[in-house]
Amino acid sequence: MNIEKFCEKYDFGKVINITKISGGLMHKMFKVETDKGIYCVKVLNPEVMSRKEAYGNFVVSESVSNLAKKNGIPVSSALDIDGNYLTKLDDMYYMVFDYVEGKTLKDDEITVEHCKKIGNVLAHIHSLDYKEIGLEPNVVEYKRLYDWESYINNPNFSKMPYKNVFLKNYKKYNSMLKRANQRFNATNNNQTICHSDMDPKNVMWNNDNPIIIDWECAGVANPERELLEDALCWSGFLSNNFSEEKFIAIFKEYSKYRNIEDIEWYDVICGNLVGRFGWLKYNLERSLGIVSNDEEEMKLAENEVVKTIDEINRYLDLIGDMYDIITKLTIKETENYDSVMQQIVDSNEILKGKQFRLITAGFTNTIYSVDNYIIRICTDSKNEERFENEINFYKENKDNNGIPKLYVSDTTKNVVPYYYEVIEKVSGKTLYELWYRLSDIERRKIVIQIIDILKPFHSKEVKGYEFLEILKTKILYLKDKCNLDDELFNDLIDMCYKYFKENTFGLIHGDLHFDNFMFDGTKLHLLDFERCMVAPIDYEFRIFSKYDTQPYLWASAKTDMLAVESDYQNLISMFLENYKELNEIPYINERLVFYSIIESLENYKNTKDEERMQEVREKVKKLKLDETRKVK
Repeated sequence: MNIEKFCEKYDFGKVINITKISGGLMHKMFKVETDKGIYCVKVLNPEVMSRKEAYGNFVVSESVSNLAKKNGIPVSSALDIDGNYLTKLDDMYYMVFDYVEGKTLKDDEITVEHCKKIGNVLAHIHSLDYKEIGLEPNVVEYKRLYDWESYINNPNFSKMPYKNVFLKNYKKYNSMLKRANQRFNATNNNQTICHSDMDPKNVMWNNDNPIIIDWECAGVANPERELLEDALCWSGFLSNNFSEEKFIAIFKEYSKYRNIEDIEWYDVICGNLVGRFGWLKYNLERSLGIVSNDEEEMKLAENEVVKTIDEINRYLDLIGDMYDIITKLTIKETENYDSVMQQIVDSNEILKGKQFRLITAGFTNTIYSVDNYIIRICTDSKNEERFENEINFYKENKDNNGIPKLYVSDTTKNVVPYYYEVIEKVSGKTLYELWYRLSDIERRKIVIQIIDILKPFHSKEVKGYEFLEILKTKILYLKDKCNLDDELFNDLIDMCYKYFKENTFGLIHGDLHFDNFMFDGTKLHLLDFERCMVAPIDYEFRIFSKYDTQPYLWASAKTDMLAVESDYQNLISMFLENYKELNEIPYINERLVFYSIIESLENYKNTKDEERMQEVREKVKKLKLDETRKVK
């Protein structure tokens, strides 16, 4: 690059001084003082500019910034040089801006008032009419997964400072990315003009007034994704100093000008990971010399890999909190049961005089916390049978230390017009929140605790029934709903007759998944017994039988993206190794595979995801092949 030559050729004057400006992770920025003025000169990354779409993207971005300026939004736009915003000289592209007096802010300098101003500006950018400058919606569908293994095989990988942290994390990435792609695509329909890079380094402040710079990424995109990303950037997330107050300030100010209700915010939050994985891939390739041999750029990329891996991990941990925060800001008024709760408190000695707090509302039950108690109110009459089922389970299994204690239950509706129960509040986190952090030894100890909780009610003497007929009816139902061909249907029926002639019945939980376990580091508790039933004890593990391929299906919003297949490959084998009575059931392995087939068909019925049907066919084929080998 030759800034002096450029300035002289295009009449910006004779260069007096050049100072490199910090910031800019892909391009280089300089403050250039000449005898005619002070400018900001951007020297564009040659690798980026070699992409066929790059030049056009820059032209669009400057059209957007000029539209913003026209509508009173404080911006810094590129100067027009002979009718162009980008100018090429000696194989390098340059952009020139008037130098803006002001400063960018560091995290500890950003206040709630700054965040409010960012929310205001962002809402007005999103209100611009992209049709006015001839743009069209930009619906991009992502299906890409990356060959993370290829970077490990690169000859430069072993020298990288991020080697160990990458090896620790990379196996999980495509599981997360696949779901992030799906959620990103689900939010594509809503499109507006977006700046797409309005983090603190791209906003100059002059007397506490923002000036938006660097419109390189501007275009038509999804505004909710940008709102979320900017709220994260300005609330300190990128430097691990997240402030909920600043995060909320941006959303609240934005919502004064644009509606943020009726948005699938969970899809937005998870879909936002797509860009982070793309940035990680790009910097891996820069640091390993795949797309650049510039030493300064390669070193910068090394640091970005380390930062991005850490950022992805912190983002995953923050998903549930972000979702809760945004839900509270956008939730519409629901029926208030506080008066009902007050009556329950007043009528029970153990609760009298205590303050209560709403935990969840709007589903089949409304749940409050009072001191060391949880009060569950059955506010949906259709759920009363299941609710009573749970109460009876607590009463019949009160000596089991692995389940919460039931203190009060009432199905008379004499106190309030609802069924309710008062149970022990148990502390800790769900197993979904913890499992991915645990070693194999720690996981095995947890499995043994689960078995210790299950065994007492699994071993209860109960009356059996024709479970085989139940399964046949289920398969017949799925044949119609999933359009199963005759061969696959007949294979499944044959398996029923072979594997399910004998059954070991007991009382089972009926909805056994990791969101129904709370662990405080020492003690484990199992929750939610509304679906308890008499069934073969191995039927208890039908959900776990799917954890090796889709563990996230039963996770909450908080833990969905934390649940990846690689962490659950040995789960079923751990149960079989440590639960003698389970392991002794005839055809136990085949039965568990059969349950996973049924769960896959249920998923296919709801989603029509061909991957699930392919999974079914492969498992049926393997079961048949294994049987053939046994016969031989």
